[in-house]
Amino acid sequence: MSGACAKLGALVLAAVLLVGMQRYTPGYAEITGPIPLKGGLGETLTGRTFSVRADKVLLAERLRFKAYGREVERDTGGVFALVIAGLEAQPASVNVGSAIWRSAQGARFLASPRFQGAPRLLGTDRLEPGLPQRGLFIFEIPRESVAGATLLVAASRWPRLDTQAEIALPATLDAPAPLIDLSELAYE
Repeated sequence: MSGACAKLGALVLAAVLLVGMQRYTPGYAEITGPIPLKGGLGETLTGRTFSVRADKVLLAERLRFKAYGREVERDTGGVFALVIAGLEAQPASVNVGSAIWRSAQGARFLASPRFQGAPRLLGTDRLEPGLPQRGLFIFEIPRESVAGATLLVAASRWPRLDTQAEIALPATLDAPAPLIDLSELAYE
């Protein structure tokens, strides 16, 4: 009888261990996910392939810019969030292919693709070591996604076992400007 109790006890112990391992072992996405570099506005974060520094956040209801010889004006149902930042490759050439606005609620918004040809747009050109680029990330976001947001910048859209800059943006920002001309930000 004691042999049967020992086998039953061992079986129950194994089941408890398996359930515990299943519940508390991190999943594949978490194990191979991005390696976060956390910082704030004005801090330079240096990852494996690039460094980034976000200096200022502006909000606007409409944006104007000159592209391909003509003036273009864009509006949105929400608000435009412009992040003035600098990028530099470390130690070799790289494309920074991902800029995401993550709201305090966890919603993610990719940099807007509606600004091709706009001046100083970051994430469109290849970065070279020793040649920093300063420019803009432009996002279209709902008004309720402004407060407490985080800027996520990585070399690829889905970074796996690579660094991802997580820049905490100010909890409160100024009211959106009715119109911002991107050419006026050219030297900011």
